[in-house]
Amino acid sequence: MQHYTSVLLHVATLLGQIDQASLLVGSTTVLVALGVRSLRPGWPYMLIGLVAATALASATGMAVRSIGQIATPWPQFVWPNFSNFTWASISELLGLAFALTIVALGQSISIAKAVAAKSGQRIDANREFRGQGLSNIVGGFFSCYASCGSLNRSMPNLQAGARTPLAAVFSALLLLALVAVSSSLLAKIPMAALAGLLLLVAVFLFDVPRWREVLTLSRTEFAVALATLVATLTIRLEMAILLGTLLSLMTFLYRTSKPAMRTMGFDAPGPDRQFVVLDNNPSALPECPQLKLLRMDGEVYFGATQHVADKLHALRREPNPQRHLLVMGKSMNFIDLAGAELWEQELNARRAMGGDLYFHRPRPEVIAMWQTTGFTRLLGPEHQFPDKRVAIATIFPKLDPQICSTCTARIFWECKSVPQPPVLPS
Repeated sequence: MQHYTSVLLHVATLLGQIDQASLLVGSTTVLVALGVRSLRPGWPYMLIGLVAATALASATGMAVRSIGQIATPWPQFVWPNFSNFTWASISELLGLAFALTIVALGQSISIAKAVAAKSGQRIDANREFRGQGLSNIVGGFFSCYASCGSLNRSMPNLQAGARTPLAAVFSALLLLALVAVSSSLLAKIPMAALAGLLLLVAVFLFDVPRWREVLTLSRTEFAVALATLVATLTIRLEMAILLGTLLSLMTFLYRTSKPAMRTMGFDAPGPDRQFVVLDNNPSALPECPQLKLLRMDGEVYFGATQHVADKLHALRREPNPQRHLLVMGKSMNFIDLAGAELWEQELNARRAMGGDLYFHRPRPEVIAMWQTTGFTRLLGPEHQFPDKRVAIATIFPKLDPQICSTCTARIFWECKSVPQPPVLPS
């Protein structure tokens, strides 16, 4: 807290050193651009604001810093210079490159989605990323800045009637010709005017309704966004982006670390009955005392294995536990090595207690991982079923007939083949 207080006090002491001419030029840029944007939304308000500020500085002879003469209007092809390269600089370069990549890709796809929402176009994220990567590779041989999508270029293009990527190509060619022909005029543009335009871009990028929507929908996502914003204003940009990425990853891991595991059963004894969730469902039929029906909703990876293992262990430690377990895994999208090891441990535990483990409709990605780790060989292909009815009919003969003979639940069709216990006279 003392650090931020000292920073604010230092800024306050510098207010008296503000260049009045630069402040006037920058303010003129902002006010003219906002006025044009309000009165004529279709006009290039930023360009008009820039021209107005440049005209003001030139007409009054203000002593403000300008861009200066552009020595080389045409880009020159240059091979990268590795003479000053050292291995010690790798860490700094990689950190900065990673941060710029996250910022560029995130900004580009966000802008593309915003434009697509207005134009009705379909966005291919992979194509966007490949195109941006190729542009940066080629631009590296011409000493270009890192390229990415730009909201203050894309939205005016869309408002002007642009519908294809060729609009950006023609804009680039026009800019190249403009620099080549009128570089002497562009050299007179005040730096304060460019600062005003950057301020406008920053303000327009700050989407207040979007922040309110995020706050309403998810306090966690709002906290991540706010922390990233504060970090951007207080520390280095690349570190702020890395912090935001880390917080987002931690949030994702937390949300997916506890996949839903629901006990399934039936809602009626009739032929048109449906599988329903038994948890907190008093109208459902009772469970089979020997076969547990469990539906997995979520991924079983290293971050979720502890939760899943605890749940499975609790089921085995219940009084008179069901020894056989049928896992409905069509919503178990993928597993990793830790997840495959977890199911192997569960298989061994079930067989040690005299039961077994079965799966209904495991996804192809899950089966591929099981085949890679050898779990399919341990489980056996006969323990994987494409249909619940077939699964229950196959598992039923493996149940203990003595328990079946005294069972009163009798929720499976196969239970009709088991004689009911004799009714003793009262």
